[in-house]
Amino acid sequence: MVEHPLSNGGKAVMTFESVQTLIDALVAGGYQVIGPTVRDGAIVYDRIAGVPDLPAGWRDVQDAGRYRLERRDDAALFGFAVGPHSWKRFLHPPVETLWQADIGDEGLSITAAADRPSKFAFIGVRSCEIRAILSRIGSFAKEFTRIPAMKCVAVMRSSLR
Repeated sequence: MVEHPLSNGGKAVMTFESVQTLIDALVAGGYQVIGPTVRDGAIVYDRIAGVPDLPAGWRDVQDAGRYRLERRDDAALFGFAVGPHSWKRFLHPPVETLWQADIGDEGLSITAAADRPSKFAFIGVRSCEIRAILSRIGSFAKEFTRIPAMKCVAVMRSSLR
């Protein structure tokens, strides 16, 4: 692996191929990769498997009470403003199954829910969103200690073009 150190405040631009290599490495490392994707007429945060899932060439147009997508003149992966979703739903899920009950021939059976992912990799996070996430982690440190091995990797969107 070739290293190219950056000076403090330096910038780097990643190619689509290097973004795919990064996503592949994160998946191989056991991370659930979350990033922006186009779904239901909006740019939302969800699980992604690769660069084709990212909103290349899309932008959102927002106005009072309006939100719509339109094509850009380029293939920018992150050429949009903050959409209708936030990273919070992955860090603090609004719904979580704790157990499941089934009635069968032998009566009632209760099973524990599947473990939720313990490692997330967020792709395309804005610097202000990273600050918000880090400030909430500090405020809710006790909550995070109840989730074993909760880890998060964030790739700032300014480094991905």
